[in-house]
Amino acid sequence: MTPRENGADPITTEVVRHALETIAEEMGTALRRTALSVVVKDMRDYSCALFDARGRMLAAALDIPSLLASMAPALRACLDKWGEDIHPGDVFINNHPYLGACQTNDINIFVPVFDAAATLVGFTGVIAHHADWGGRTPGTAAARSESAYEEGVLLPALKVEVKGVPERGLLDIITANTRHPAQNHGDLRAQIAAARSGAGRFAGLAGKFGTGLLLDTFEELFAYTVRRTRAEIAKLPDGDYTAEGCLDNDGLDLDAPVKMVVKAVISGEEIHFDFTGSDPQMRGGMNIPDSTLRSVVHYAVKCLMPSDVPFNEGSLDPVSFHAPRGTAVNPEFPAAVGDRHLASQRLASIVTRALAAAAPHRASAEWFVGWPVLICESRSPKSGDGVVLLANVAGGAGACVDHDGADALDVHMANCQLIPAEVIESSYELRVERYALIPDSGGAGRHRGGLGIRADYRNISSKPLGFLSEAEQTRPEFAPQGLTGGRPGMPASLALIHEDGTETALPSKGQGSALPGEIVSLRAGGGGGYGDPAERPAELVEADLRDGRITAAGAAAYERTR
Repeated sequence: MTPRENGADPITTEVVRHALETIAEEMGTALRRTALSVVVKDMRDYSCALFDARGRMLAAALDIPSLLASMAPALRACLDKWGEDIHPGDVFINNHPYLGACQTNDINIFVPVFDAAATLVGFTGVIAHHADWGGRTPGTAAARSESAYEEGVLLPALKVEVKGVPERGLLDIITANTRHPAQNHGDLRAQIAAARSGAGRFAGLAGKFGTGLLLDTFEELFAYTVRRTRAEIAKLPDGDYTAEGCLDNDGLDLDAPVKMVVKAVISGEEIHFDFTGSDPQMRGGMNIPDSTLRSVVHYAVKCLMPSDVPFNEGSLDPVSFHAPRGTAVNPEFPAAVGDRHLASQRLASIVTRALAAAAPHRASAEWFVGWPVLICESRSPKSGDGVVLLANVAGGAGACVDHDGADALDVHMANCQLIPAEVIESSYELRVERYALIPDSGGAGRHRGGLGIRADYRNISSKPLGFLSEAEQTRPEFAPQGLTGGRPGMPASLALIHEDGTETALPSKGQGSALPGEIVSLRAGGGGGYGDPAERPAELVEADLRDGRITAAGAAAYERTR
């Protein structure tokens, strides 16, 4: 094809950019309103994005950052496999973590977009977490898994529909290998419908602006993002910025921490991230596949950018990264990766801490990233059908130079909502006994760290409830650290509460059983404090005490430093 002059102007490019972002947001609304599972409808564990014909992410709704940056590699795996064999009505599916996806539960759906002349313009994509996708354990993703073959049905960049006709054989395989296939099929249909609705709107832009001009705006949008990203990086001082941190364990050997290391090298308008020095790949299921490592890097770079820099792959143009193969941050197949979320959140905290030295004006104390979660197979009180619960509780954000840390956030690369107690009680044989902020969980400081949540789930069925419970940052030495004299936040913990009120501490990762009437208690940690606690104004300490954010002991801790 003979190159032609780019005809895009800044105003048209900006109009198209916002149109694409709006389409992505509308896709999310359509998905949420038509999905069957609590995970999608209420927890909102999904992301929607649009791509050009080469598989580059053009725009996205800002849902779950850890999912967004992994979608382009998952789509490109489909393009590499199918080449020119892409037609109107095709629907691609990919969840293979060694073919661009991030974990088997997170199902990518892609729909090609064609203009009126049948020219491929781009793709719409919807990724959603399925509460169960088969495998060894209800809920599929588990730190105790030792192989990708234990993590459910692998779908290596396939077509789930061909020219509008569903692939019945593929759907039958999903049905035969998942615990509650009606829910899986319902969410898959919702994903396809959402992607198709976006594809119609996307194709409408080609009709409105003309395909040639639309493609020009794509190139200008990428180029603009590259220019802005390079300009912001150039403002940072050149140098090597390092940080390291540890996971509590690999999910199997609960007494052996796992180290992750990063060196960020800033040189002019570019950044290189080197993860050499990280521990070998884990025996358990928390390894970070390449696509998720890419998400960590993209997220960290976006944290350096002003909010008006567009979210697309142009941000990665000045960025490179290296992770030695066979390590926890770049495992070799068939290492298990289903619980990569816990590890990637911790790594995001480490990487942003390294960059904080280059951009102290954007720095905060450490955030709690340990994400306590309860996964269990229960029964719906309404239908009597079996259902899998995935419930997480949020922790506290780290305090900053000018404000306290926020409470109860699914932080960094995650953005899941908390499932309302009413939804849990109407959907599972569980009663939510407590859902509250934990006093004193935020680190003391001139600005206090945010508080974590405690959630208690009582088994109200007539049978023992088998469950999986997991958390990170349960070891005090790995709790969120304070900054410039601030104190660390409280670590996470898990407990089984018996009917007589006594408690048994649960391991940071493992399986258990709650008898009828017993409670599984998830307790998230808090964010680190910023600055010397002695400098916190007395009226703020008094307000925290009055509001129940700190106890008398917590207030006394501030007094002792005065």
